Amino acid sequence: MPRFRGFTLIELLVVIAIIAVLIALLLPAVQQAREAARRTQCRNNLKQLGLAMHNYHDQSNMFPMSTTRVTSSGQSTTTAASWIVRLFPMMDQTAAYNSLAFTDNDFTMERGKNRAWQTMSSLRVAGLNCPSSPLPQTRTQNTNTATRGLTTGVPNSIAIQTTNYVGIAGAYDAPAGGTANDTIWEGAHGRQVWNGLINPPIKGFSTVGLQKVTDGSTNTVMVGEQGNFRKDCSGNPVDRRTSNSNGGLWAGGPGGEDPADQYYGFWGNVTSFRAPAGINYDADCSNPFGTVPYWYGDPGYHHVFNSAHTGGAHFLFADGSVRFLSQNMSQSILNALCNKNDNTPVGEF
Repeated sequence: MPRFRGFTLIELLVVIAIIAVLIALLLPAVQQAREAARRTQCRNNLKQLGLAMHNYHDQSNMFPMSTTRVTSSGQSTTTAASWIVRLFPMMDQTAAYNSLAFTDNDFTMERGKNRAWQTMSSLRVAGLNCPSSPLPQTRTQNTNTATRGLTTGVPNSIAIQTTNYVGIAGAYDAPAGGTANDTIWEGAHGRQVWNGLINPPIKGFSTVGLQKVTDGSTNTVMVGEQGNFRKDCSGNPVDRRTSNSNGGLWAGGPGGEDPADQYYGFWGNVTSFRAPAGINYDADCSNPFGTVPYWYGDPGYHHVFNSAHTGGAHFLFADGSVRFLSQNMSQSILNALCNKNDNTPVGEF
């Protein structure tokens, strides 16, 4: 009877070692391919936002403002919907948009008679989160006692969708010829400016359409990424997106009833650029107050552009194109790209 020779232990170990080496060689390639797919999806999300923005522009002859005026009957403060919510009808979310009340509503859930929480807590809109981002896609927040006291059936807390895409209101420290105002309130979202494309409805400034983009639509950004954790002054990772606040991607900032108020319709899901807080910038707590965009003395609070992609972040331009901008790009060029009318040549970037 013939005898068949089997593997020796050494031969088996050699085969296992070869397989392990092959796996080690292939795994980075597989991971890179997966990240490339995620990065492409993130880019495509911005492209779809660009289409929605231009469809909105075609209908309204303007880009959506960061927030809109709300009507309130007896509430001292209401917070209007963000620019993202205004795009819902262009994003196959017409039914959800029509279910919202824009009277007596507060999209932060701080107060408001109407039941924004019903839609806000259940709707998850595709295309507003970058698959590369490690940040959570929702935030859980308590509903305010004022809201619970104004209407029935309001739960104690709701989970609200956040987003990795932030509107750009402009750039602080604009060169001569820009329209930035550096004398008004500064907070986590940056210095209050209105030289960008997604502006708050501030006293004396009209709506923004392509005709106002005198620098050219290929040289002006309107949406950027906020897709990664940042470090605070203690070196801890923190989620410092504009949408990681009450109301998530829904809230557009205070929508006071007096349009003559210079603070009327302030921030919500928008940010501004202010040097040196460029792309993927972490707090430099050694600098004195005022030389970086501080909020309550902590430079880590400023909501800058960042991403989980290596080397930079994606930006949606006013012409609808999406480009990847390096974190090492000139800050003067980034400043100019965020400003729609500063008359600064940007050249290649």
